[in-house]
Amino acid sequence: MNPPFSHGQDIRHILRAFSLLRPGGVLVAVCLNGPRQQEKLLPFSDVREELPRGTFAYTDVPTMIIRLRA
Repeated sequence: MNPPFSHGQDIRHILRAFSLLRPGGVLVAVCLNGPRQQEKLLPFSDVREELPRGTFAYTDVPTMIIRLRA
């Protein structure tokens, strides 16, 4: 999933989607790579890959891909 990033929306979207997974379900998401995201999302993540700045056109924000398993 690629949620909106502004005002912590990525955190809310990802945690909501994670709460809807069935046992054994997997969620892969792109999100900001900031301190709030690391604090709120990484405890649920078993894979994290940092992406280089500028990976996405017209942006220069730090991002990462995370995988969460229910």
